[in-house]
Amino acid sequence: MGMQSDVWAVTTGSDADFYVEADTASEAGSFTLANTKPEYNGVGYQVTVTSSGDDTGVTFTVTGNAMDGQTRSEDITGVNATTATSTTYFTELSSVAVDGATDGDITVGYGGNMALPKTRIKNLYYVASASAGSVVVTQNSTSRVLLNVPTPASATVTDGILVPGNGISTAFTPDDYATVVLTNVTSANFICG
Repeated sequence: MGMQSDVWAVTTGSDADFYVEADTASEAGSFTLANTKPEYNGVGYQVTVTSSGDDTGVTFTVTGNAMDGQTRSEDITGVNATTATSTTYFTELSSVAVDGATDGDITVGYGGNMALPKTRIKNLYYVASASAGSVVVTQNSTSRVLLNVPTPASATVTDGILVPGNGISTAFTPDDYATVVLTNVTSANFICG
């Protein structure tokens, strides 16, 4: 049996200041990006904007490559001393701009849910938390749940699931994708290919 060279792994994650580390805007303009691509193999994340002050009157425009491979922009409305999250899943950012001054430092990162490109899920490994939860993978174009794994209430449980055959296809067209939502799960690692 030959070796499969197209198998790859991705672990869910987040980094609140991956794109923009603590920075204050004194006027409209663009931020300097510290990084542009949080993952490889076409994996995407929602973008987060965290405000230390009241930025409810400020709009942040995030531009980059979306899951369909197209360049997209999304306006994210600022919030008061909390985090706002994009609805678009970006694989890479090219810019983050603001339409006015911010009320203190902001950070721009990624987190929320993760998106897997057109691939096949071959294995899943997760770390449970103190409360019961789940790992749910949903195909974007059809809203069909592809995988729903309930997890136990135990911060010490880790478990893995080997998917038989060729695995679970996340999409049927190149521009489609599947979202990964973790509820009360510390992390999940997917083996894809």
